[in-house]
Amino acid sequence: MDRVNNSGSSSGSKSKINVSDTGKKYRCTCGCGERLSKRQIYRHLRKRSQARIQAEQAELENHTSNLGRTEHMEEDQDLEIHADGPDEDHTDDMQVDDVFMNRQVEETPSDDEESTGDWYEVGTPPPSPPTSPFRPPEDQVPSDTEEGYQDVNADDYREYERWYAEDCEAELREFIKETLTDEEIDSIKMLAIKQFGHISVRNYERIRYSFRDRIRLLSLQRMGTRLAFLSGVKPEDFDCCVNVCHAFTDQYADEDNCSSCGAPRYDSQGRPRKICQYIPFIPRFQALFNNPDMIKLLEHRHNYPETPGVINDFFDGQLYKDLRKTNIVVDGVDTGAKFFSGKYDIATSILSDGVQIFENASEATATCWPIMLQNLNLPPADRAQLRNIIPVCVIPGPKQPKDFDSFLVPFVKECQAAARGVKTYNVCTGEYFTLRHHPVLVSGDMQAIKHYEQMKGPNAKVPCRGCLQVGCYHYKQRTYYIPLAQPLDPRNPAATTTSYDPLNLPLRTQNNMKRQLDEMNRQTRPKDYEELAKKYGISGPSILDRIPSISRPSSYPHEFLHLFLLNHGPNLVDLWTGSYKNINDAGCEDYLISKRDWAAIGRETEAANQWLPTAFTRKLPNIQTSPNLCCGESWSFWLIYVGPIVLYGRLPDKYYRHYMEYVNILKCLLEFENTTARIEQLRVEIAGYVERFEDFRYYYQYNYDRLCVCKLTVHALLHVADDILRCGPVSIYWSFGTERYCREIIACARSMVIPYSAINKYLLQMAQLATVAARFAEIRKSLLFGKADIPVHTSRMEHVYEEYPDIILRCPRLPGFKLEQNVRKRIAAHFRRKVNPNKTFSQWLKSVPHRAERWGKLRIDNRGDNIRSARATNPLSSYGSRDASFVRFVHEVDRNASRSNAPIEMVEVVGYGRLDFIAALVLPADPLFGIDERLHVLAHITEAKDAYGDATIERVSYTKLGRSFVLDVTAVKHVVGRIETRGVKSGGEWVIIDRSGSLVQTVFYQEQLDLEPGQELGVVTD
Repeated sequence: MDRVNNSGSSSGSKSKINVSDTGKKYRCTCGCGERLSKRQIYRHLRKRSQARIQAEQAELENHTSNLGRTEHMEEDQDLEIHADGPDEDHTDDMQVDDVFMNRQVEETPSDDEESTGDWYEVGTPPPSPPTSPFRPPEDQVPSDTEEGYQDVNADDYREYERWYAEDCEAELREFIKETLTDEEIDSIKMLAIKQFGHISVRNYERIRYSFRDRIRLLSLQRMGTRLAFLSGVKPEDFDCCVNVCHAFTDQYADEDNCSSCGAPRYDSQGRPRKICQYIPFIPRFQALFNNPDMIKLLEHRHNYPETPGVINDFFDGQLYKDLRKTNIVVDGVDTGAKFFSGKYDIATSILSDGVQIFENASEATATCWPIMLQNLNLPPADRAQLRNIIPVCVIPGPKQPKDFDSFLVPFVKECQAAARGVKTYNVCTGEYFTLRHHPVLVSGDMQAIKHYEQMKGPNAKVPCRGCLQVGCYHYKQRTYYIPLAQPLDPRNPAATTTSYDPLNLPLRTQNNMKRQLDEMNRQTRPKDYEELAKKYGISGPSILDRIPSISRPSSYPHEFLHLFLLNHGPNLVDLWTGSYKNINDAGCEDYLISKRDWAAIGRETEAANQWLPTAFTRKLPNIQTSPNLCCGESWSFWLIYVGPIVLYGRLPDKYYRHYMEYVNILKCLLEFENTTARIEQLRVEIAGYVERFEDFRYYYQYNYDRLCVCKLTVHALLHVADDILRCGPVSIYWSFGTERYCREIIACARSMVIPYSAINKYLLQMAQLATVAARFAEIRKSLLFGKADIPVHTSRMEHVYEEYPDIILRCPRLPGFKLEQNVRKRIAAHFRRKVNPNKTFSQWLKSVPHRAERWGKLRIDNRGDNIRSARATNPLSSYGSRDASFVRFVHEVDRNASRSNAPIEMVEVVGYGRLDFIAALVLPADPLFGIDERLHVLAHITEAKDAYGDATIERVSYTKLGRSFVLDVTAVKHVVGRIETRGVKSGGEWVIIDRSGSLVQTVFYQEQLDLEPGQELGVVTD
């Protein structure tokens, strides 16, 4: 990136460019003989010119320094002749030549390394500096007369005209985009802080005014104009009904009044009463290819290995494999290219959700519908970060649109253009290529997908978007439910009923949906059309069908967050507690938890916060008194880790085992790595779970009055395995990133009068900032997108010993810590067992030093856990309210320890205990036993007595702590949590929560910003 230097002198080259008739390539006459583009020739000649000028200026500086020494000698001689004091003023006696010489010395041009010239500077030799009495040879200093320009001939002027002619204006604008002043860079950084920190305009102006003497910041108006020019992202506004019935696009484009509500489109002055802003995504995708680091990340799809039987990403799914074999057809025209045939063809998923932007306000409640893209070409760790989410538009409220498709017209048109291909410049290769973009998935909750897929959705006769199973109508509730089996007739309990096979459902396909739509479109009467729509569960054609890479129903997988965590999980809790809507009892079964036990579960859940590390989850509320405070992350942690502990012994055994089936399903879905065979097995497990859920002995009981437990959210579980095999793991299309994005929208909607204008402005500047950051490396490195994640670098409060490169020790640090005698004995026993058993215990005890360096905290490298030892935990401080001292460790034990005559057989086992402190000491050399001097970092651990087993796969509990011992610090693997429960033992027991398995975590932090090698963070204060 080049910066504009307003004070630098013009520079150029004397070389003449001979243009050959070779298209866009020209011959460079510097002597290299290469054919380059105009921009490359200019840069090449400019570098050569700068190198020559720097050499000339270096010689001139040497001459100037000699001149200064000569003047100093003359001044000394002048003082001796006049014999005047050094403080006497001789200004009036100064001659003209003296003034001129002083000015010449002060204004000698300096070589500014950051001054790289400007694109508007004419490529001519620089003028010479003012002359002096001691003039150097003419071959060293350029002339200050017109003869200094004698080499600028007609060819040079023709070259100048070629560069700056009007037909090259587009290229010149591109050059200007590559230059930023310091003021603009600082202003863009400050604007990023304003955006991500949600700083108001008033506070921004206060900052700008307060620091005006130290830093110059552009006004928001000028910054917005400059940012729009640099990014090339310009919004497209289109009119919509003031009541948000539809947008005035497509078939509504010529309306002056809304055809649904009759509201006028324009006000009295001819201005649209309401608009919707659309932000094109093609310029933002093109900007990514100005960033070499981003280009490397975008190669994830192209470089993804094809491993049969693996289902770890979208590119392992059948949908992607089928698309790669299919030609791209846009509006019936075959482009001749196949999907994802290009190295940089981009796959995205469309994300959407409804957002209530005003809370706790009955009159001002309003909902908007943000639409965004997630770049699937990025690695999974990067694609979900907020800075990589691509906002497209926000459908304004306050009401729900009646025609969602009308708001998607600009998006669909741009997707069609991107499918045909757009010419894009790749900064790494220096060449243009055809960039294509293909949306492949549409994700959201059931209500959002109902509108985008144009399905009848929940409560319809055929509500499922995955199959054609017909629902059962409940006359009292006046809605449809969808059980596998119809309810039994209470007058004839022995009679059979019709049912569906959960492993052989009548699935929807693209072909049968097309036939159904064709049949609906052939109807001439609206009544007949609506009857078929009710029969098939389809509202009509979807505008997203015009995008060649999207098909119904293959591109609409069921979303994990809303289906499993925010619907079915809480519904189970409501059933157990007797608070399920329209269900007052357990029917003929007994699955209800007593109010006393449920109150105890709530207290145990709330008390568990003290013993759960902050990295595990946010603070859990009392699930008995405040279940409404649980979000998706809280429900995920409670259902998988807390529920199995606190429900054990309280929920009847049959229902507890059924609930554990659900927990195992959740764990399988959250696995980092899966296989197609495991997902096929998961299909069978889910089918069994749903069948038992509806069984006589469980919740539905085939009772008509209990039909309401068979919601669509239960039936949809049966399609999850097929969605994974087709579209990849649930983490590819879940809505955690969407919910975080929606919180940003809520934060910026501060105006109660014009909230949607504020939202539009915020999203536009977010898009422009991301585009500019991709274009300019300096801005990209300085944008504060979140806290830094540094797997290698350490802060000033941390230390890494060379002998332990993967262990980062953290303050508090106590050098010269005196070791107690029993601690020294444990250290001696450890050394005798691990270093040299031939050395006796008493000899080892003498070798152990009396003092060591004690550390309070430990961080495991490569995104490992942060562990705070018990000695460094203060329960009275805010940090002490979340204990992180319990750890999972591995050590060796004698398998035959209980058999006195059996041989010693050491095996590695998993243990759990409290990390008391960490000690670093140097073991002295002992040549007699072949022991060299070496640093040892040791962990002092107090084990949990009788806590045997692996808590990631089984229940591990203890009632009290056991013995203390010392292990090498590398034996500490992970931090764990614990919960005290009295569900089984009246005296209570502690159950371990080990989250070290291979599950994808549903707890998310602000996106991370990697630091440059050698860059250091600030002081760690916790």
